[in-house]
Amino acid sequence: MTASLRIKILLITCATVAGALAVSGATTYKIVQANTVASSEANLTAIANGSALTIAQWVQAKAHAVEATAASVTAADMARAVTQMGQTNGFPICTLGWSDKTFFSTSGLASTDFDPTVRPWYVAAISASGVTITKPYGHVTTNVPYVAFTAPILRDGKAVGVLSGAVTLDDVRATVSAIHPTPSSFAFVVARDGQIIAHPDTAFSLKPSTDIASELTPALLATLAGSFEPQRVRIGGEDKLLKVRAVKGSYWYLVVALDLKEATSGLRKMLNTLIGGMILLMLATLVISSLFTSHSFQRLQQVRNAMNVVASGTGDLTHRLPDSGNDEVAQISRAFNGFVDKIEALLFQMRTGVETMRMATGEIETGNRDLSLRTEISASGLQETSAALTELTASVKQSVEATIDAGRLASSTSSIAQRGGDVMLQVVSTMEEIARSSKSVTEIIGVIDSIAFQTNILALNAAVEAARAGENGRGFAVVAAEVRTLAQRSATAAREIKGLIEASAANVMEGTQRVETAGVTMSEIVVAISRVAGIVGQVQHALNEQSLGITQIDSSIADMDRATQENAALVEQSAAASSQLNEQAQDLFKMIALFKLREAKRTE
Repeated sequence: MTASLRIKILLITCATVAGALAVSGATTYKIVQANTVASSEANLTAIANGSALTIAQWVQAKAHAVEATAASVTAADMARAVTQMGQTNGFPICTLGWSDKTFFSTSGLASTDFDPTVRPWYVAAISASGVTITKPYGHVTTNVPYVAFTAPILRDGKAVGVLSGAVTLDDVRATVSAIHPTPSSFAFVVARDGQIIAHPDTAFSLKPSTDIASELTPALLATLAGSFEPQRVRIGGEDKLLKVRAVKGSYWYLVVALDLKEATSGLRKMLNTLIGGMILLMLATLVISSLFTSHSFQRLQQVRNAMNVVASGTGDLTHRLPDSGNDEVAQISRAFNGFVDKIEALLFQMRTGVETMRMATGEIETGNRDLSLRTEISASGLQETSAALTELTASVKQSVEATIDAGRLASSTSSIAQRGGDVMLQVVSTMEEIARSSKSVTEIIGVIDSIAFQTNILALNAAVEAARAGENGRGFAVVAAEVRTLAQRSATAAREIKGLIEASAANVMEGTQRVETAGVTMSEIVVAISRVAGIVGQVQHALNEQSLGITQIDSSIADMDRATQENAALVEQSAAASSQLNEQAQDLFKMIALFKLREAKRTE
């Protein structure tokens, strides 16, 4: 911890110094860079302006020489004047052509068919009415590029001829080749149409400017010629800073290409120097800070060692940190010592509390075990009671169902007996009617018997009278005899019928009495069955109430059994929790016992 804190402080110090140096270095670099760029641009501008002025002076000198000679030359001394101009002003080839097509040339041209008036340089000078510079052209024999300065010969305001002085581009090439702001920087002269007039590398002579860089179009050259700011262009794989200036008196541009890498080489050296200085300063800061903080951290290391002793696995709380002094380390030591004192006092209290808790949890565990056992016994008894009540409920339900069937049967029997009683009453009534009918028949039979007796008497009287009549009454006597016989037979039959009817009437009377007795008995049976049905209904009602009560008792016993089972489960959980709490109290007591406390605190 101390080492890491020390390293953090050293790193913060180094980071602060590095940040300050980085900000300072970056500011210095930006300022120097701005000054370097400004100085390079100013130097580039000065070189471009000076070189353009040099070339312009060369152009002006050549143009002035041609113009002066054109003003004074005559046809009589044209050879002398032209030759003198060439020798004096450095024109290797001088040509004078008159409007009458006569001419003179220092090149030794002697062709009789040469017409100067159709030559481009002649036409251009006449059209310009002043000194002009032709485009570069190759010599007809040597192919050396030349440019010609031409001026019209004016007499009385009329052009009568043209004087031309041709020079090679060696002077211009020598001028641009001498422009070297840096070793890799260069300059070149280009026409406004993009044709290269002079370049240090002759391979680019008379080539388009786009061969140097595709960006160097005539339009860009014209834009850069009118701009004060240089343009960055990549040429040959290197960044160049271009400055373009128009050459006065010509259609040329002077282009100076400054190599940025070489121009800013001093800036890079300064940057490397700044980085090296920053590294050295950071190392020096690291060493100095380490030396200054090593002494200050020694006492903190002592505190660390003492705290390691206190925090070791022995749990020794008898050690205290040295707290002499008034610095931050001493304040930390005093604060830690006070913290350890409070922890020690707290551990004493915890030890006492844990011991008490361990004993209490042991008693609770024992009580919970006893309670769990008793609860299990109660639950078992309730289960047996519940089973017995369930069987009793089933028996009562069967009895209720039997009484219901008995009540239904008694009711049915009562109805049947009632109907039998009604039938018996009808039988008694019928038997009484039969008895009355038998009496009527007996009376009728008596009448028939009386009629038969009287008929017999009448027949007897008729027979007596027939006998008295003699032969006249014999037929009547026979009829009377037959009537008498029929009367006797009718009387006999009537007596027999009467006997049968009387016997039947006696039987009917006896049956009527028996039927009446059976009717009374059936009425008594109906009353008895009704009473039995009432008793069965009362028994059924009582059994229903008993079944309802037993069902409620069974439900209550089931609730009690369920509650007892839940209580048993809760008691078991409580026993398990108290056992676990007792184990944790044991573990906590063992953990607290690991700490070594001072005896003074122990006695307190």
